[in-house]
Amino acid sequence: MNRFRSNIWTDIDLVDEARQLLARDDVVLQVRTDATLEGTEIADAMIVGSRLAGTAELFAKTPRLQVLARCGIGYDRIDLGAATAAGVCAVNTPDGPTESTAEFTIALMLMVARRMQPAIMGMSAGKWMQGPSIIGFDLAGKRLGLVGCGRIGRRVAELALALRMEVQAFDPPAPTLPGGVSRVPSLPALLESSDVISLHVPSTPATRHLLGAAELSLCRPTAILINTARGPLVDEVALLDALRNRRLGGAGLDVWEPEPPAMDHPLLACPEVVATPHMAGFTREGRRRSHAMAVTQVLQVLRGELPTHLLNPEVWPHRRMGAEPV
Repeated sequence: MNRFRSNIWTDIDLVDEARQLLARDDVVLQVRTDATLEGTEIADAMIVGSRLAGTAELFAKTPRLQVLARCGIGYDRIDLGAATAAGVCAVNTPDGPTESTAEFTIALMLMVARRMQPAIMGMSAGKWMQGPSIIGFDLAGKRLGLVGCGRIGRRVAELALALRMEVQAFDPPAPTLPGGVSRVPSLPALLESSDVISLHVPSTPATRHLLGAAELSLCRPTAILINTARGPLVDEVALLDALRNRRLGGAGLDVWEPEPPAMDHPLLACPEVVATPHMAGFTREGRRRSHAMAVTQVLQVLRGELPTHLLNPEVWPHRRMGAEPV
């Protein structure tokens, strides 16, 4: 148990299992779901979702903050350099949403490949649609191209192989790939040879618009694109143009640039697109895993223990320390 009372601030409605973990330590939990930062000035730890940005300004306003925990994999909204300069440990929960996101990725593949969106739109409009407009294709026997093969990409590969897809990946940093997955030497080679393209890389300045007009022009006109990673990876204007001009067969998009997209965004009305609101990792099981991992790491830092998934390990020797017990 902590030797002094810690104050934990969160903008997430933590699940009961995570609250029970906190109850074992002497902590005060503040839950703010109204998107304000009230109370952060006395926070020793923060557990946040995707809305809050971890900036130098935030760290300056939170002098007691020792650890910022991001529930989820992506941490592009956390300025790790600023966190390190302020002595704040930044952690994430990379194993939490892996299964949920991988399953959702396969679901989007199936929906786009089987032309479910125009069929659903037709049924909603009172039309019983049968014919060429809703003829799709089987995933079995098709080639899946993974752009990135980390935790989620590897699990997607396993599920795709079970569907009897042929799986290839472009991921230069990965020293090895899962069994049954072949390595492609370049992104253009993958785009040219894949029936389904699925993105699984982080959002960084180097990966912004990784797929633009030039890259999309390499794709097969029957190919489909799936993005459950980050919206900025895809140039949405170029994607819309490729779909409208039948240079791409369809897309499943769970992430957007920005989020949320404007509700009159033309991609939302495109029958070749299955559009969802960044919900791939949003399952009961995924939330339990992510929340528990975030709480566990927060408590590790508050106890002076090295957290499991420290994003800025260089901060550890000069991290902010808690107040001395009274």
